[in-house]
Amino acid sequence: MKNFKKLIIIFVGFIFSIPARLRGVKFGKNSVIGPGYDFLLNQMKNIYISDNVTIGKNAWIQTISKGEIIIGSGTNIGRNVTISSKKSIDIGKNCLFSYNVSLLDHNHSFKDRNTPIIYQGVTTGKKIVIGDGCFIGAHSFILPGVCLGNNVVVGANSVVTKSFPNFGVIAGNPAKIIKMR
Repeated sequence: MKNFKKLIIIFVGFIFSIPARLRGVKFGKNSVIGPGYDFLLNQMKNIYISDNVTIGKNAWIQTISKGEIIIGSGTNIGRNVTISSKKSIDIGKNCLFSYNVSLLDHNHSFKDRNTPIIYQGVTTGKKIVIGDGCFIGAHSFILPGVCLGNNVVVGANSVVTKSFPNFGVIAGNPAKIIKMR
């Protein structure tokens, strides 16, 4: 019965992934994405999802220009995630993301005072790297240029603006080390 349930989940996940596959997303074996993700308005090329990855419903995953997103095997990403890359976002193996997490490797441009921000585009971006085995708590933001070492824990509602080493437990706005695991 357990194997049958798993097969059903994989089958349904495959059905939901068809629009993303048609838009260029590369899915590994047994990887699924939940319903409600935006595939009509987003560029989805250069997105590579390894084996046994689960992405919850209502995901917003996009690349801008030559941006790239790589999600390592065994990673589980919760509902309502936003992953937007103009440069590069590399998520390691066996990571766990709670719901409402955002990873953005770029910002909106706002240099020209005479042009509304909505028309100024985005910055060039800075690579984000999430190491293997990390846990990212609910409602957290990972901002441009951040590199998290392996097995880092990010507390809920954190805004991560700088990099942290392996086994760090971080939280806050801006996030800081609370302790080492």
